[in-house]
Order: sequence, then structure tokens, then C-alpha cells
Amino acid sequence: MAKLLILSSDTGEGHNSAATAIQAAATGSGLDASIRKPMEESGSANRAMGNFYNFLLTRKPQWMTKYLWVIDHVRPNEREFLYRRVRRFIGKFLDSENPDIVLSVHPMLNHFIPRFIREERLGIKFNTFLTDPFPPFWRGWASRYVDRYFVVRSEALQALIDLGVQPGQIQQVRMPVRREFVPATMTEIQDFRHKLQLDGSSTILINGGARGGGPIRKVYEAVRSIAESSNIVVICGRNSALRAQLESRHHSKTRVLAFVTDIHRYIAASDIVLTKPGAMSTYETLACGVPVLLLGILALMPQESGMFEAAARYNFGYSASTFAQLESVIRLGPLGWSRKREALTNFYRTNSGVDLIERIQPIHARA
Repeated sequence: MAKLLILSSDTGEGHNSAATAIQAAATGSGLDASIRKPMEESGSANRAMGNFYNFLLTRKPQWMTKYLWVIDHVRPNEREFLYRRVRRFIGKFLDSENPDIVLSVHPMLNHFIPRFIREERLGIKFNTFLTDPFPPFWRGWASRYVDRYFVVRSEALQALIDLGVQPGQIQQVRMPVRREFVPATMTEIQDFRHKLQLDGSSTILINGGARGGGPIRKVYEAVRSIAESSNIVVICGRNSALRAQLESRHHSKTRVLAFVTDIHRYIAASDIVLTKPGAMSTYETLACGVPVLLLGILALMPQESGMFEAAARYNFGYSASTFAQLESVIRLGPLGWSRKREALTNFYRTNSGVDLIERIQPIHARA
């Protein structure tokens, strides 16, 4: 049985979501697949950098553009002294897994590990799955040590070519989404409403993600003032302060939750989902057949701006960079939102990642 090693990181939950979907597809196809997070495993300094990234994402999202500009120009992934520091760790890390195939779903993992593989002539082909469907994205996705890239959109393919990647190294696949993200049946929606003690009014989900970052409280207040009769469910993730603030309002048609492991149930039972324009949170919503409103209020990270603009260009949802735009979408109501359903199914059909695995397996088994 061939061994697939998937490399991910906790800097952005979307990478882990993609990794989990790919792992399930690989296991179903007969591969021995595991997910590892070498950045977090390699030492306290790298963990601290990851924690700082997540802190900015949660508390200071408006600083993310400058942070990413610094990373893009400093390019720590290309620094020789950093590579020398982690080289021994990489050797032990690869020995512990002994993979036949390696697949990275994170831009910070596309350089030092495949460089080590090539220098040591280990014969392991290194693949990268680009979780960002649209440019602009960080230059770190492109690496001269990666053997093959997999992208979701032709726009991403062209952006990699512009960064110097050879066209023959790139293949286009559909976005892998975890299998549970599918449209809900009426029975499932009724069970969901019963569980949360919601009435038959429209349900608006405000998805704050794993960390509850951004101006979620102000977004909730704006939505609540417009959609007085709607049920509103707010996922605060691990942001306990945000959850406490919203719970203190004691609104009878609002449900406030912390991090949930079955987010697919909440998405599929909603009439519209408000979320940041992360690739995986967007595609998971579309896989459930639910219109999406992408939020770029206060801050919009460069790598999410392409998805943000695509909502209007491909008509699969809405985008709002101001509260006035947010309120105009909410005023459309469930009948208005439902008009996006046909377009969103044309833009994306549910895919578990099997096509990605089928392309990796015959090409990249170790000789």
C-alpha cells in the first residue's frame, strides 16, 4: 500500500479542512494517508510565528495585508540559515513517515522539505495543492523544488505560470471538500431547528470560523437590525469574548455558539451564510447548496480578494465591503437569496478529492 503524507498547518483552518478532505479521498482509494504539521512540530520558534499569525487573524485582521507584504518580501522560506537550522529535523520527520508521495496544502511547506528530498536524492516526488483558487496569492506557493502542482481554477494556473512555474507541471482539479458538506434534506433542516429551538422563519448563519476573527459583533448587530424576524446563528469559534458579548444580548431568535465540529449541519440548514472569503469556507458553503455572502468589512486579506470578487463575477453569491452593502443583501430576504442557487451549482459541484488522488497515485509512486 502506497503511503501519502499530507503536509498542513494550523495557520488558517482552511488548510486543515482541505487536508482532511484529501486524506479521506486517499484512504477511500486505497492509500495509507496521514496528515502532519511540520511547522508546528519543528520547534517553539515556528509555533510562536504561527500563533502570532493566528492572533493577527483574530484580533487585528486589518494588519494582515502589511504582515503578508513583509513575509512576501522577506521570504523566510528561502533563507539559507533557516534551512540549515531545520535540516536535521526534516530528515527525522521524513524518516518517521517514510512516504511514497508527499502533498503540501500550505505555501510555507513548499521549499525546505522538497529541497531536502532533492538534495538527499530520496526519490520522493513532491506535490502541492493550491488552496487559493484565485490570485493574488503569496509567492511562496511557487517553488523550484515542487514537482507538480494541482490548482482549482484556470486563474490560479496562469498565476503560477506568471511566477515562473512551467505549464507542464500544473494540473487542474476540482476543490476537494469534506464528504459531509452536502445539501440538507427537509427532515435534517427540521431536526436542526428543533435542536436549536428555532421557528420556521429564515435562518441566517454568521460563520466566524475557528477563531471568530473580524468585526463579527458589528456584523451581527447590522443583520439583527434589518432581519428582525429571522433566526440568526453565530459561530464564534474559539473567541470566548465575542461569544460572551453576543450572549449578553439575550435575543430570543439568536443562537450563539462556540467552535463546533459539525459546522456542515449549520451551513446546510441555513438560507444564507455570512463568512470571510476564505477558499474552504466558501466552497464548503457552496457544496451545501447555500448562497454565500462574503465579508470584506474592515479588512480583506490579499489572498482572499480573488474569491471575494469572484462572488459577483460568477454570480454564486454576494460580497460586502461596507455595512451598507451588507444591509442591502440582507434586505433581499430568502426569496432573493435563493436566486443564487442555480448559479452556485454551475460554479461548483461537490467533489471529495478523488480526481486529485487519481492524478497523484499513478504519476508519483516512488520508483
